[in-house]
Amino acid sequence: MGKVLRVDFRAKVQADHRTYFPFHLTDEGDFELHRVRVGIQGRFLKDFEFEVEREINEEASDWLNLDRETVGFPWRDVYVNYRHFRRFQFQIGKFKMPFGLEQLTGPTKLDFIYRSRTGNELQPGRAQGIMLHGRPLNRGLGYQFGLFRTDGEKAAITEVINDVGDRAHLFTGVRTFAGRVIANPFRLAPVPEVFKDIQVGGAFTSTSVPEGLYSLRGRTTSKDIFFRHIFVRGERRRLGAEFQWTPGRFSVKSEFVHVQEERQKQGFAGEDLPNLIERGWYVSGTCILTGQKYADRDEPSKEFLFGRGLGAIELAGRVEGVRWGSAGEHIGRPSRSPRAANVLAASDRAITLGINWYWNRHFKVQLNGIREKLEDPTRVPIIGEHVYWTRLLRVQFIM
Repeated sequence: MGKVLRVDFRAKVQADHRTYFPFHLTDEGDFELHRVRVGIQGRFLKDFEFEVEREINEEASDWLNLDRETVGFPWRDVYVNYRHFRRFQFQIGKFKMPFGLEQLTGPTKLDFIYRSRTGNELQPGRAQGIMLHGRPLNRGLGYQFGLFRTDGEKAAITEVINDVGDRAHLFTGVRTFAGRVIANPFRLAPVPEVFKDIQVGGAFTSTSVPEGLYSLRGRTTSKDIFFRHIFVRGERRRLGAEFQWTPGRFSVKSEFVHVQEERQKQGFAGEDLPNLIERGWYVSGTCILTGQKYADRDEPSKEFLFGRGLGAIELAGRVEGVRWGSAGEHIGRPSRSPRAANVLAASDRAITLGINWYWNRHFKVQLNGIREKLEDPTRVPIIGEHVYWTRLLRVQFIM
């Protein structure tokens, strides 16, 4: 409507097929209608941007007579952004907290089918809040600082509240302050062009966690729990570092996350316990064989069939690890008790290899193979097995 209003309608559909070795049952089964999202994006009076997006895969599963997919938080991004001053923008509503390169990358633009264990288990995700952000210095520097009502959906606990199976979500952290700063250190430096798009960044969150079994948990790719919630109370603090480089047809990305959760008066006699420490990291790389690679997307040089090309074909690989354990001096023997002074460590290391095919800007097909190795032989999906393979196929459509 001229310069007054612009509204774009969006749809995202992702369907997954997976197999496991050794075979074990999962809640999702072999086939999953992973995402069916619809929404709008737009701009009002040039200075106001808005987005409303909702997950409807429960309804879509019913329409298609598929196994019903449970969606914990159907409303995704719902926010308004005021952008009159480009270097000082203000955003309010529900959106992703400013923490994590991988978590802040949209699901349709990921190099792999699933985010890393670090991105899924240690980073906060969406929450309701307000945020000040901008990209000054000719976009060579970026900042995001916000105050949020909770510690994000990733840290929430789902509980069954009645015999029918209805579920409620309990947010484990309240009044979270989060911040992130990114920079392109060589953007204006007299260095070869290939180094100018190197991006580095750091982020943090700080939240208050009430007393209870509210620690972060650890899950495998198949969502099997290898580290359960333990008793915590006090502050939960995250620190994160990130790196991204996209030289030509290649890309390199890496993150490291350190989480510290206090356990004030959580001992059997009411004494303070050593903090719970969670750490995660990953290093990933991609190489596009046909097509063109950009920092935020891949594109075919010629589309498949109608463009008389192969589309864009990309190889991808990632190594990663996450670990839970106690901080400082370890008191007593290691234990799996939720009130243990010396928490028995648990970790998950994984290697992912994949190939991505971009037919055109609407269709993408991904194939991934994941090998995971769990540290604790008793906290595994199948007793006696600590190495697991997952094979994944995803077909994606966006418009």
